[in-house]
Amino acid sequence: MDVTETPVVTIMKDILKPDKIIETHASTVFIKDDFVYKVKKNVDFGFLDYSSKKKRKAMCIVEKDLNERFCDDIYIEVLKIARREKNFVLVPFDSSLLTVDYCLKMKRIPDNAFLSNKLKNSEITSEDAFDIGVKIAELFKSAKSDPFAAEHNGSAAIVRQNCLENFHQMRDYHGKFIDKKLADFIEKQTVRFLDEFHELLDQRVKDGFVIDGHGDLRLEHIYIEGSQFGLIDCIEFNKRFRYNDVMSEIAFLCMESDQIGDTAFSDCLMDWFLSVYNDDASSKLINFYNAYRACVRAKVACLMLSGKDESWDMYEAKKNEAAKFIDMAAVYSLSMFDTKAMIFYGLMASGKTKNARIFAETFPVEHVNTDVVRKLMHGIDPDSNVHVDYGSDLYSKENSIKLYETLGAMAQSNRDLGRITLIDGSFSKLEYIDHLKSNYKGEYIKMRFFAPDDVVMDRLKKRMDKVTASDGRPEIYEKQKASAEEIGADFEIETTGKTEDNIRAVIGYLIDKA
Repeated sequence: MDVTETPVVTIMKDILKPDKIIETHASTVFIKDDFVYKVKKNVDFGFLDYSSKKKRKAMCIVEKDLNERFCDDIYIEVLKIARREKNFVLVPFDSSLLTVDYCLKMKRIPDNAFLSNKLKNSEITSEDAFDIGVKIAELFKSAKSDPFAAEHNGSAAIVRQNCLENFHQMRDYHGKFIDKKLADFIEKQTVRFLDEFHELLDQRVKDGFVIDGHGDLRLEHIYIEGSQFGLIDCIEFNKRFRYNDVMSEIAFLCMESDQIGDTAFSDCLMDWFLSVYNDDASSKLINFYNAYRACVRAKVACLMLSGKDESWDMYEAKKNEAAKFIDMAAVYSLSMFDTKAMIFYGLMASGKTKNARIFAETFPVEHVNTDVVRKLMHGIDPDSNVHVDYGSDLYSKENSIKLYETLGAMAQSNRDLGRITLIDGSFSKLEYIDHLKSNYKGEYIKMRFFAPDDVVMDRLKKRMDKVTASDGRPEIYEKQKASAEEIGADFEIETTGKTEDNIRAVIGYLIDKA
């Protein structure tokens, strides 16, 4: 990444000859051998003020003290960047040498120890997710908090201030980096939630759920190295961002997991966190705080883009990041008050599965394919083809009933964690909805996907040479079409156009309907 070449950056490069430099909106980080040196930028974003040497020194000291609560032997010392005759040196922060600036020295944690990289490398199991969720919950349970500070930094009024500040700071980027319709919807849902649940938010403070916590609990801020487990890089610059409801903390982490497409890890993490914080109210806050945290990340991406153009090597990545987080926040906002399921249904080769897959890659929903679940229930490899007569054997009525009952249970389990389930299947009989409802107690929205017969037949013929979970083929299409019952669509989409246009039409419908 290109790093803004300020005099301090030049000096640190000269002193350290760093192996790597990382720039954020608020700091520049220099990595050298086994150590990391963080220099705070001369910036004032309103919510963050590093605009004087005195403030930067104070925040370096506070950052060291706060982070030592959650990790051992990582934060080493605060140093002064000083001039000694004709050279620049790093000395203890209370040295009498002429001050240039200050930095925080830390032990370098191996890249493969960070949770973000462990997930990327498929090194985290469901058992690990259990362990991580419980450990984080226990760290927060043991965190010492000042009740007075909690009340004045984590009340419903402060939560409202934080949310509205986000929306205000993103407004200049509407239509440029952020979809205005989605942003307006997120704000409307958030304000409604704040209005309806302000008493609950204040009660959370009184009940001890608002703690002097981390404030920026991201995948890259958690490390696991052998028996060592810790959290780093907590927010030091603003108490109202650090004093959070514990659900806001874990929501940030789960939202980040959703962003990389690992909703299974996210849900497992949330499930085990809630095994420690097992009160009745915590789960009601999941999607409110998911949406808030996604907006925080969108805002930060926009701030990184401010003043930059296409010549910046991270321009497109940050632009896409901002858009992605707003997409995610919109879906979380749909579930702030109640989590519904979605049914993408249609005949074989209607395009429902492709659209469901792309929708789930774009938005944080759990995609469940009926063909995959059906085969897994019978111990069959989902990618193997099963050629049986229509409606027989694996596809018998009895097996189909069991399938839809199982799908209902899966959707209910996701609903308990605030997760939208996108069920993708034919739903060719009305009674299948009843069997789904036997285990699923929430509402569902039905989206019918269809295509002309000639398009369907062409797709089925091309599919014959591909590895797919679907067992649809040309010779049984007419049988399915003749026997299929209409279950009543809330929204219909012909799939001869672009998939991206289809899923944008779906999200537009959901927002208009909410």
